[in-house]
Amino acid sequence: MKLIIRKLINKVSIFKILFNILKYILGKASLTSVSPIYFDGWKMATGTRTPWINGGSSALSCHFSETDSKLKRLVAEKKIILSQFKPQNVLAELEGLMWRHYIVYWSANYAIKNTKSKTKIFAEFGACDGLTIFYAISAAKNLDEPFKIYLYDAWDEMKEEFLLDSEKTSAGSYSYLSLENTKNNLNHLNVKELIYNKGYIPEVFDRADNPKELAWMHIDLNSSMPTIHALENFWDSLEVGGLILFDDFAWPGYEDTQAEVEKWACDKKCNILHLPTGQAILFKLRV
Repeated sequence: MKLIIRKLINKVSIFKILFNILKYILGKASLTSVSPIYFDGWKMATGTRTPWINGGSSALSCHFSETDSKLKRLVAEKKIILSQFKPQNVLAELEGLMWRHYIVYWSANYAIKNTKSKTKIFAEFGACDGLTIFYAISAAKNLDEPFKIYLYDAWDEMKEEFLLDSEKTSAGSYSYLSLENTKNNLNHLNVKELIYNKGYIPEVFDRADNPKELAWMHIDLNSSMPTIHALENFWDSLEVGGLILFDDFAWPGYEDTQAEVEKWACDKKCNILHLPTGQAILFKLRV
């Protein structure tokens, strides 16, 4: 059966190449469209070498590859449970998320190296199962810098009162999330410097243990109003040299969030780096 499937895949690949060549002849595509595909996942495909190819060619990419392999092993052994994915698809999902996770790892590494605080403070808004912060923490541990992590999430369903009219179809989503599962997942990193702030944004900020200084922020809230509240509450706390990584910035369905973030950044006279993954980065270069 595996041999049959492999032959079918090869045939499909040949047809794709022939189709792209025909498009080029007809003037409908450039030669770059027939390049070998090195990565295919998360709504994008690239024909250039990935940073992690062959285990990585730099110290950063090698360490990312090691982190990625560790996570996948723990997931395969069912020691880490990623409730956002179907169990039978979880490893395939992680393969498709490698560019996303490399950018998370790279951004955390950058923020640590370019901020002046002795203890590097990270905050994530929308922690879910702890998947994203797993990579950020691993980057901090690899650089052997003192750090502390603040995680914010309702670990409950999304509520209509915090959503725009265009987002209300998301109400009730993420009801399956569990704070205990997130804690269990992150226990595998043997990190004590973790603070869990459970609640809805912005209400949670009034009673949470909030950081006074930040090197790195990750915002993955899938909604406009909480995203802007997180920016307004913590922009002044973000160090010069630090950054904000947005997750679903350019994904279909989050157009309102992108528009609100771009307006907010314009008011701050900041530029947003829009990435092919749909993520975006905002670097804080001055006070």
